[in-house]
Amino acid sequence: MEIEVAKKVRQFKQAFMQKGLRSEYWSKDARILVAVSGGVDSMVLLDCLLAVQKEVGFHLGVVHIDHQLRTVSKQEAAFLETFCREKNLSFHLKVWGQPAEQGIETAARAFRYQTFEQLMRQESYDTLMTAHHGDDQMETVLMKIIRGGQLGTYAGIKESQSFSDGRLIRPLLSFSKEQLYAYAEAEDLPFFEDHTNQELNVQRNRLRHLVVPQLKKENTQAMAHFQKFSQQIQWAEQFIRKSTQQIITQHLTHEEDGFSMPWQVIEGLASFERYFFFYTFFDYVFPTTKVTIKEKQIDTLLRQCERSAGQWQFDLGKRWVIERSYEVFRLYEKKVAQPNVSDHTPLKITPNHPIQLGESEWLGVYTPDQLPDISLDETVEVFTHDLWLPADQELWIDRRQPGDRIQLTETLNKKVSRYFIDKKISVAQRADSWVIIDKGRNLWSLVPFVHSYLSIGVETDKIHYILLYKYQKEAIGRRT
Repeated sequence: MEIEVAKKVRQFKQAFMQKGLRSEYWSKDARILVAVSGGVDSMVLLDCLLAVQKEVGFHLGVVHIDHQLRTVSKQEAAFLETFCREKNLSFHLKVWGQPAEQGIETAARAFRYQTFEQLMRQESYDTLMTAHHGDDQMETVLMKIIRGGQLGTYAGIKESQSFSDGRLIRPLLSFSKEQLYAYAEAEDLPFFEDHTNQELNVQRNRLRHLVVPQLKKENTQAMAHFQKFSQQIQWAEQFIRKSTQQIITQHLTHEEDGFSMPWQVIEGLASFERYFFFYTFFDYVFPTTKVTIKEKQIDTLLRQCERSAGQWQFDLGKRWVIERSYEVFRLYEKKVAQPNVSDHTPLKITPNHPIQLGESEWLGVYTPDQLPDISLDETVEVFTHDLWLPADQELWIDRRQPGDRIQLTETLNKKVSRYFIDKKISVAQRADSWVIIDKGRNLWSLVPFVHSYLSIGVETDKIHYILLYKYQKEAIGRRT
């Protein structure tokens, strides 16, 4: 029996190693940061990476987030710190100083990935790895199907994607939860169980405990099929996007107030081709329009395309209008004055009082206990970060001005214009950016891109706030 268990562990490690080599997940010069909660998933991932490190020789660091939501969280953090010290690993601990009381799951995730991104840049890590596994993929795909959306929505968890200045990789997606438990038991790995994962008032937990096990009973290959389904959806979306973008780039004309193309291009498409064409089209123009296309609007647009009328139009919202004018298809903006903020009138920020910046933008600086619950609003994207402010500190929000500079680190002070160039930020995105400033016009945040070094630093004489900026989501089905 012990021989069989040892064989399975060797096979697990070999499969893990081969997968990483095929996908080029590591190299001798890599700097890999692995997110470790202390649960079985992340402890198995860490153990596998330690085995690979002996063979390859890359630098490996561990980041742990203490959310302070459970009484044992300090004990878990202390254990991991000791574990990493004994393994000669870099250990980075980040404590969520004042956890949110509402929208905890969303706020906690935002805090984690903000921390990961910041740490990767500060410590020059090129790769972040998390311990999402095959069961997580099944749960995620099921949740996406239940909630509905456009094709790309159903892709689930991506195994590899861009993140910060590097990439985010989930190397355990082809392994099941049962395999991880078996590995941990065979290797006598220490880990902690989070009792909140058993609570059935959370949708993911219900799927995890009530649905996924039944699917696995129906077919032992169910997990592999979900993973393949996710990959096929990603490939299908990439193929569709590539095909439709060729049409767009070949025929689309950029105009002063919008975009246009010959009507015959759209007229020549079959109904199913138009469906995917319009999703890609609105995705393509989103940096300019900030219009989130909805399924209902696509249906309306498809019906309009079937009409014989030579002229028609309808309002998409956010001041944008789409129309056919005989042989021309146009998307243009109705020009109106900015509703709240002029170019040279900064608005003072009052803590816990949100500011409506326009039809599709909101910003507020909140104490953690007053942070709004945004988990139910799937129509917006979020930019958020911590702010540690002296009690008498006043802040304003303004548009960027020529000469504005931002303190990115203790020693790096950069012109905002240079930051935009370095990060390849589009002209449209630059025009839509905001700056959070103090009386001396020192920048505390460049919204929605990066926060200043001034925002960092937990000190006893400062108050902890969270900046929250909400803006219209890209296109339905878009993921990062």
